[in-house]
Amino acid sequence: MRTVVLRFFLMLFLASGLPAIAAPANASGAEPITVNRASIVYATRAGDTLMSIAERFTTRIDNWTALSKVNNIGSDTAIPIGTPITIPADLLQDEPSEARVIALSGSITANTQEGQPLLLGLGAKITEGMQIDTGNNSFLTLELPDQSRISLPSNSRIRVAKLRMARYTKSPRTEILLLNGKVESRVAPLEQNKGKFEVRTPMAVAGVRGTQFRVGISANGTATEVLSGKVEVGRPNGRDGQMINAGQGNITNGKAVGKPVDLPPTPQLASAPTRQEQSGAQFVLTPVPGAQAYHVQIATDQEAKNILLEGHAKDTRLRLDGLPNGSYYARVSAIDRLGLEGPASTHAFTIGSAPPAVSGPLPASPTVEAGEARQLALRWSGAPGQQFTVQVARDPAFSWLVYTNKTSVPEARFPRPPFGTYYARVQVNHPDGSASPYSLAQPFVVTDQWIIHDGNPISAKNAAAR
Repeated sequence: MRTVVLRFFLMLFLASGLPAIAAPANASGAEPITVNRASIVYATRAGDTLMSIAERFTTRIDNWTALSKVNNIGSDTAIPIGTPITIPADLLQDEPSEARVIALSGSITANTQEGQPLLLGLGAKITEGMQIDTGNNSFLTLELPDQSRISLPSNSRIRVAKLRMARYTKSPRTEILLLNGKVESRVAPLEQNKGKFEVRTPMAVAGVRGTQFRVGISANGTATEVLSGKVEVGRPNGRDGQMINAGQGNITNGKAVGKPVDLPPTPQLASAPTRQEQSGAQFVLTPVPGAQAYHVQIATDQEAKNILLEGHAKDTRLRLDGLPNGSYYARVSAIDRLGLEGPASTHAFTIGSAPPAVSGPLPASPTVEAGEARQLALRWSGAPGQQFTVQVARDPAFSWLVYTNKTSVPEARFPRPPFGTYYARVQVNHPDGSASPYSLAQPFVVTDQWIIHDGNPISAKNAAAR
């Protein structure tokens, strides 16, 4: 009778169309994982223990004790199926990462971990173990997957000691070994994803969670300069740590990890850069109390990713050679007696050809006449065959030009400007490339109906007295 009943229920079960064995929750074989910013959550399967989970997902099997604390599980025993196990990102295994070149100029050399030379260009991939050198007036900027940036100025050498990311969460794990010169890093925030970014030298290690800072090697030791955020500086063995805040720096040498000191204040450009000879440019900075030197970098972009030239000077005047005509950005900073460099100010500027040599007598100033309804006319005395430069400005120093032109006749017409006071002057250009001084400035007033001037030109020196 029992056999008949069992057969009856078996036939009924099969007839229902239900499977005899339930399919696993994830038939594709993929791990049942939820990825968060700073951790993953694993849903356990049959037979899982903390030790087996640690071996599969983390860097060491003995991390099971850390998992025990995080998940409040007291012992390494079989865990019920479907139990959520949180695994922090800093315990997860590594995966290879890479950086890419986003700006470079000058002479850059690179070698693979095996010592094979590489030719770097824009977009080139940088991987772990590579060594990179910058030559004189040569610059390189790298970008990591999280948009952190690493910039190398002139005469610097780094080795990419570690370039990895955590499996699943992609948390960065970057370590730069500075062998010579300097490196500036702008690190994306790492607090939430538990990433890691370190710059090491033979004497010090600087670790951050998201900040902008510089590390340099000099005769005094390793200099760390924090521009934003915080940086922890210590020995390579992890001892004698110092926390360096924004606006501070320190020197680490063979004797000690130096205490934080304030970085020098930021200088400004005292005036617009001027052309010196054919390709030189003169920069004049405002003085900073206590500064022992000044640093100027020239870039094509405001963030200074693409730097073209740089120079140092012991006073506030600095000349840079090899700068073509064009528009640029200057980053200027001060350096104190310890060799620590302060924050930089950034200035947009345009530089053109050098002014011609001045020779000859002072030409007569132009007269101003109303031309057609929408024009003004300037006239001055001149000889046949002469070439002239004529300028009109809103100020007697001619820093605010509204009109400039070269002409071969002693007359110029230009659109009638808005109501206001203006100044006009003229210069004679000689065949040998030299030029006369500019004439005295002729002031005039434009109204809705009249052009008013008294016929008395002035110099920039006595303009304020009028």
